[in-house]
Amino acid sequence: MKKYQIRTYEIKPHQLRILEEVKKLPRKNLHYVTGQQSNKHPNLTLREMKKFIRRTMVKYIRELNLNYHQGMENELLKFYCVFETTKDFFHSQHQNSIVDENVEMGIHFHLFLSSPDNYPWVCFPQLFHNLFTELTSLRHKKRCLSELDYRKVEDLEMDFILYHTKQFMYRPSAEMVLKNL
Repeated sequence: MKKYQIRTYEIKPHQLRILEEVKKLPRKNLHYVTGQQSNKHPNLTLREMKKFIRRTMVKYIRELNLNYHQGMENELLKFYCVFETTKDFFHSQHQNSIVDENVEMGIHFHLFLSSPDNYPWVCFPQLFHNLFTELTSLRHKKRCLSELDYRKVEDLEMDFILYHTKQFMYRPSAEMVLKNL
């Protein structure tokens, strides 16, 4: 018997689209990566995070395949990444009063990553290591991460996906999504 959370807001059509897109990812090799930035050290911008995630995919496939051609990473790796801010920052943007004057934006990400069944040579531990290397590659932001973790996803439940759309409850936010579907 599946356990479902009680939601305090109505699921909007754009959130359901995210659900459907994530569900399109190949399931056999599906992995879930989370990255949280440090609140004690200089952080990456949203633009830098997107650039380093994409660069990781390109470099990995380029090194893996001698017959690399531009865009091959989009054929061999499928992903959907949702960026979020801290809960306090999110609430401060949707209230008339200031929650805290020192509220931090705290951008972090949730990356659903997979490879098609017909391409089983992707080594996800190596890809994860490469992602860590890219995200910490800027000399002045080497300690930007407080947490980076990944795990293989065996069962992808609707509530788990929808949980990562909660910050889109008021409106869609294309700048807070990175995907290659």
